[in-house]
Amino acid sequence: MTLERISTHTANLTVLPSLPESDRVLDLPGVTDGWRYGLAYWTGTVRNLLVSHHMRAASVQSCSAAVHITPALRAEWQQLYGNDGTDVAVPYLYNQSVGTLLYTRLFRDLGINFRYLLHVQHQTTHYVPVAEWCAADDQELHCSLRGAWRLGDGKALVATRIAIHRPARDGGALIGTVNDRFMIRNVPSDDMADLASGRPMMRSLAALRRKAPELDRTAPGTRLAEIPLSEDMGSRFGKVSGDKNPVHTTALAARMFGMKRPFLQGLGLRNALVRQLVLAGYPLTRFQMSFTSPAYLGQTLTLVMQEREFEVVDASGRVVSFGSATDAT
Repeated sequence: MTLERISTHTANLTVLPSLPESDRVLDLPGVTDGWRYGLAYWTGTVRNLLVSHHMRAASVQSCSAAVHITPALRAEWQQLYGNDGTDVAVPYLYNQSVGTLLYTRLFRDLGINFRYLLHVQHQTTHYVPVAEWCAADDQELHCSLRGAWRLGDGKALVATRIAIHRPARDGGALIGTVNDRFMIRNVPSDDMADLASGRPMMRSLAALRRKAPELDRTAPGTRLAEIPLSEDMGSRFGKVSGDKNPVHTTALAARMFGMKRPFLQGLGLRNALVRQLVLAGYPLTRFQMSFTSPAYLGQTLTLVMQEREFEVVDASGRVVSFGSATDAT
């Protein structure tokens, strides 16, 4: 059982380097900009927690922003995930802090209150070799809404994309795309009427919470790896990624959002998985994962890798994520 695949370009497709004319070009700080980033992040986050909840897909406009990745920021990411000094290129999302602010703008246009948003799927596609992705200091991120569907029972699904380009001054070539899907709860009925039907997706989405482990750990060629989640992993990931939502750092905030305790950011788990898959020799032209349950802090997860598929299982035996890492075809 998997979610419907996100529609995406294949890695050998020629993509125009020019900036879409409809983009709002924004000057956004990154996590290395200190108080400027903190001000932008918390202003946007608090606003999106207090706003009256709506779903206005027709009002969304694409936007873009430049990002510069410093050697110090790369080193912090590598230290967080335990890089041991080997020369293994891991395609972490070093640009995430600016990407987070772009998503915040997009969700503001939609009218979504963050309390009703749940990350359900992530996909990364690389259009350059992984080592080249990792070495791209200057990037332009182009964020857009790819679709919105009504699912019934007050729920909707939205698909977003961030296309990562080299700066226009360097030709603007596409480096990669990041596609995400989010479940939106408590959508007003008047807003639901304006959305396309997502009926074909409903069964797969409903089954996510009931997913049981499927990969046989004893099968030949199966590999296992541990992913320890310390109690402070949410705050440590927030420091490098800019995602400092207190639901990932404090028990009180987690309970306010209906969670038992703090849990790791979805992209925090994504980056931990990518490191383990690189070490296991998996191709990463296309990486995709679905989230089925919160990855609560203070436990050790088990990553099960079999052929090109993987599952992440928590200490209680529950699947928290699954997906695949493949070459694009």
